[in-house]
Amino acid sequence: MTRSQRLHAWSTPDRRHADAWFPGPLIGGAALIAGPALWCLGLLLRYLPTHSGLLDADRMAVLRGFEFAAPMELAVYEAAPDRVLAGYAVFMLGALVLAFAYPTLARTAAAYSPRLAWWGSSLMVLGLFARLYWAGVEQTAFVMTGQDGAESAADFVLGSYATLAYGPWRIVVWCSALQFLGSLLLAIGLYRARVLGLARAAVLLWAWVMWAGVLKESGFLDVVATAAMCAVLAPLGLRLLRGRAPAPEGDPRSGGVRWW
Repeated sequence: MTRSQRLHAWSTPDRRHADAWFPGPLIGGAALIAGPALWCLGLLLRYLPTHSGLLDADRMAVLRGFEFAAPMELAVYEAAPDRVLAGYAVFMLGALVLAFAYPTLARTAAAYSPRLAWWGSSLMVLGLFARLYWAGVEQTAFVMTGQDGAESAADFVLGSYATLAYGPWRIVVWCSALQFLGSLLLAIGLYRARVLGLARAAVLLWAWVMWAGVLKESGFLDVVATAAMCAVLAPLGLRLLRGRAPAPEGDPRSGGVRWW
């Protein structure tokens, strides 16, 4: 198979080409469905405890007065450790699965926009590595909360936040920063390959430019954005699971705007 044929293998819905990309599409298709779903569920489970009246209104007002959300997140963890830990754990699972989903997205666009697609997905995976690092920091803070209380753990986290969140040699913060560039490149690549139109590419970009860092608060709009991402990526994943690569609609070289 020539290089050109390999690039086009995934953009062809004909089942005769299935052997050219199996088992990648099986794993990738499942990842495109499960990754965003876990990501969304994790954000929802992180959002609910802080809006469930676990802490009285006066204390919540004080905690929201801090510049960072860490004191509030740790105080809520102290009040309901199992619920908070479930949210952070599912969110981390989502990051792990998305590490397979993003390269799959890149491959769907690689026939017509290979550089944008592969650079974009690679930078986004670097951002997922940063989130896994932060998950380790958060778990350490949770253990400290269980042993010494939320206030003591929050004092430690806030007092060392830059060191903890940026990582050694600032490698982690650079990986995180590059994910925003990667999200833009991948969204443009998917649009140029006509795998997605402007609206769906914009939805993905909205979900991908989410906050980053240690012990961040999940907001309602974060849940909505990732739910929209599920709606965009799940159909692509289903096509792969059915043995049909997500093909571009129309010739990407023909010009014109694809809105959806």
